[in-house]
Amino acid sequence: MGTLYFGAGAAEGPAEEAAPDFGVPTLLDGVSERLGAMHRHQVHRDPWPDFAAFDRDAYPFALRRAAAVQWAGRARNEHGSVHQFSALLHAFSEARAPVEMLGPLTRLLTDEVRHAELCAAMALACDPEGPEREPAVFRFAVPRAPWRDAPRPARDSEEPPVRLYAWAADAVLTACCIGETLSRPLLAAVETVATEPTAAAVAAQILRDEHLHASFGWEALTWLVPRLDDEGRAFLREQLPRRFAGFERSTACGLRAEDVVDQELVIAPGEPNLGTLTKQAYAVIFFATFEQEILPGLRALDLDADWAWSARLSLL
Repeated sequence: MGTLYFGAGAAEGPAEEAAPDFGVPTLLDGVSERLGAMHRHQVHRDPWPDFAAFDRDAYPFALRRAAAVQWAGRARNEHGSVHQFSALLHAFSEARAPVEMLGPLTRLLTDEVRHAELCAAMALACDPEGPEREPAVFRFAVPRAPWRDAPRPARDSEEPPVRLYAWAADAVLTACCIGETLSRPLLAAVETVATEPTAAAVAAQILRDEHLHASFGWEALTWLVPRLDDEGRAFLREQLPRRFAGFERSTACGLRAEDVVDQELVIAPGEPNLGTLTKQAYAVIFFATFEQEILPGLRALDLDADWAWSARLSLL
């Protein structure tokens, strides 16, 4: 089976001469029998998809390759979420946030590890030779968060860490209130259109978690916003157009709202599908979710969502 490479030098594949004992790290590397058992006990959830049962010969190569590209991209995104939520957990710990904030975050971290593994395994099931044939497509770059590092609170301060609250509000809004809220309808669409049971099972497992992740985000943001001072509110307002534009660039596939307005999108199984969506589907789901869920949620928190939605246009 192929591997999904990540880290420096991954595009060249394993460098056995340079590092004969370790090689290039991969997302699905085994570590040890006992650590693997710990991992599976913590991360795998029944029913775990049976990737070995996936019949590649039943699908043409072009279909499998297109699916592998999308699943590999999802694996990178999920791996990035592990990185983002670990930074958020660290920041909340330094902010001395209540344990009822920390507990759900630890669950989110293990969920994202599972999601990254599921997507990577599905990508490789579709195209096992892909990483060797097209290493750039399957490469895992070092994760980059869309925000600056969190400010460090003064060690002996007894004052509420308001600057850290503002940073956390932006991170929660970005990763959960936008990112996870968008993930729910996108994964529901993937599960619906997938005619291959393995792909549908992967989407269903991830979708089951995304409801919790989005709910955590909205609840955490509701806790954070009243604790912001005027400077923190101004900071969060300034970030909103950037976050909206960033997600539109990455999710709407270059289509604008006027390109899909009044278009009917029918999500239903039809032609053989290994869990892929069209550009139109991504765009319609993006704009509909913002209109129906994300913008109303931000308005309810008295954040200037409508101004930010208009201001995003100059950043696209």
